[in-house]
Amino acid sequence: MRRIGLLPLLVLIGACQPGSLTNVKNVDSPYYPPPVGSRLILKKELAIPVGSASVALQSGQLVSQRSVDQYYPNCRLEVDAVLSTTQTVTADEFLVTHVTTRSYQVMARDGIIKVGLNLAGSMSMFNYITVMKLSSARQPQVRSLTCQQWGEPVFGKQVSIQQMRATLGDFFSLELPAGSPGEKQ
Repeated sequence: MRRIGLLPLLVLIGACQPGSLTNVKNVDSPYYPPPVGSRLILKKELAIPVGSASVALQSGQLVSQRSVDQYYPNCRLEVDAVLSTTQTVTADEFLVTHVTTRSYQVMARDGIIKVGLNLAGSMSMFNYITVMKLSSARQPQVRSLTCQQWGEPVFGKQVSIQQMRATLGDFFSLELPAGSPGEKQ
């Protein structure tokens, strides 16, 4: 009996070691978000539709919010306000001033999405989210870039920097600060 109790303790201790997955600093790792000081460079103009405060990208393409496949990496550029006219975000360089990663439970039952509930007979997924707060003197209304994907509770992962780059396609480049670890040479 005592040996069985030691296994979880050894796993927990091993997870705290310097070589653990949480310390991986590599652009392919879901455990390494873009560091503060990164630059998000918009290469071409983006139009935010009437009645919206964001535009979605997936697989390097602009997509409607309704056609995003949540099970694959997708990113959303957000501005401060919903307007009754189209908003244009012009080519610019945005500084990443704050980065947050989180996840929350999403439930699907009978075609209805429920957040944070655990109902019998429902399928449980998690939404893995990375939010980068952005700053630009020329376009202060541009608030953030949120990259996310749904995954299983045990095997789901945050979107890696390389996946973000693929998702953003030719619209953006995501450049890490000089000397950042993990950048491919």
